[in-house]
Amino acid sequence: MRKLLQSFYLSAVNSDGETGHILALLKSLDLGPDSRVLDVGCGYGRLLALMRASGLDATGVEVNAEIVATNLGKGLPCVTPQQFTSSGGQYDVIVMAHIIEHFSPADLLPFMDDYLDHLKPGGRLIVATPLMSDYFYDDFDHIKPYQPNGIVMVFGQHSAQVQYYARNRLVLRDLWFRRSPLRISYSRWRYFRSPWRYSLFALDFAAVFIFFLSGKLIGKTNGWVGVFEKPGKSDS
Repeated sequence: MRKLLQSFYLSAVNSDGETGHILALLKSLDLGPDSRVLDVGCGYGRLLALMRASGLDATGVEVNAEIVATNLGKGLPCVTPQQFTSSGGQYDVIVMAHIIEHFSPADLLPFMDDYLDHLKPGGRLIVATPLMSDYFYDDFDHIKPYQPNGIVMVFGQHSAQVQYYARNRLVLRDLWFRRSPLRISYSRWRYFRSPWRYSLFALDFAAVFIFFLSGKLIGKTNGWVGVFEKPGKSDS
């Protein structure tokens, strides 16, 4: 019973709709039967499995070889970055969900450029990433939150006064800001078992109820999903 309640609690407080929005974006692109999708940093394949279940020819890339093996065991096409580099190929869509925040600017630029070399002209890059929040650094290897305009300046407006310029150009085509219920983050009772801890959980549930009752107005913006297009040569 406790595990069931914990599962329901986590589902409620993380009800931001991001995964559904990414899948809806992919569907809106009206990809043909020969279109290929690359899920960079796919992890254990949660999004990858959903994409394939929707009929997309999607392949994952994951740096952890053990996770790659696990995905393959589940029937999910998945390769390491080294295997991807040797196989190459061109893709119609590249998805980078919760990846870019794990890189410093100096490391992110070549990382993105190397994958964008495999994105077809006219293809789309979908980026999902968190903004700064109370819990951004709860993930031990989060380095930096990135704003949509920062990506545009480096990959689009080469007249911008920045230290880095990409060799691949991107044009922002769509943007959605993720919102989540309010939550009290800085409380010692989130870390220790105590009757007060359950009071916090009750407040979280109340915040979820208010969040949806208000049409997601009473909440917080803590991330974004952007759709970027790689222009063809005639558009450059």
